[in-house]
Amino acid sequence: MKIFSNIREFFWPLLEKAQILEPNKISQEEITVDNSHLEKTLEYAIRCYEAETERKKTVEGKASLFIGTISIVTSFVIGVTSVLVKVNDFNITISALVFLLFVLTVYMARTVWFSIKALERKNYYSISINDFLISDSDDKYYRKLIAEIINKIKKNSLTINSKVDNMTMAQEYFKRAIVIVVLYSFVILLLFLSKSGIDFSLHFQKKIDLLNRVELNGWNTPILYTLTIASLILGLKAIMKKNK
Repeated sequence: MKIFSNIREFFWPLLEKAQILEPNKISQEEITVDNSHLEKTLEYAIRCYEAETERKKTVEGKASLFIGTISIVTSFVIGVTSVLVKVNDFNITISALVFLLFVLTVYMARTVWFSIKALERKNYYSISINDFLISDSDDKYYRKLIAEIINKIKKNSLTINSKVDNMTMAQEYFKRAIVIVVLYSFVILLLFLSKSGIDFSLHFQKKIDLLNRVELNGWNTPILYTLTIASLILGLKAIMKKNK
């Protein structure tokens, strides 16, 4: 069912598999640009090639940054957890910290895995000086060079798209790891407050007693019904707007 798929995707996102089609190779005869625009077209093709190369560098730079950041965060969290386990007996709070550490390690490992896959060496076709050392007339020279650069861009796009997919997955797991780090910090805060002598059960009981002292009378009952009806109407409007 879709709901189970969404739940799984929330905790454990997966990379959707798609059929990779080999790009069609373009020939110089398919370059139908007017002769007067061939030089400008060549310049544009080179800029497109450079843009794809820059996209590849950006993805690899993000992957390297993720690996470095995760190494620091993981080392810090493991160090803090090991100290807390040594100085405290196992209780609910320490068990929660150990569990969060396990989940964090899994998410961090997945982030590093996809980051490394984004950095993997794959086929990449570069423009070299040999591509320009061809003996043809002006028109054929430009058309042949433009076709060669376009074919390299098409082939490189498969490699770059694969890197982008892996980088996207690394980002997804990194976001979930950040959430776990926030929860981890919150549990440590609770542990610190409990060690400071704050009785949470007493404060919680006071809140319950305060709610129990609230009495429904002739004035607040209509207000309660009004708020309930208003919330239902707003909820139905939101659902109808979403379905449109």
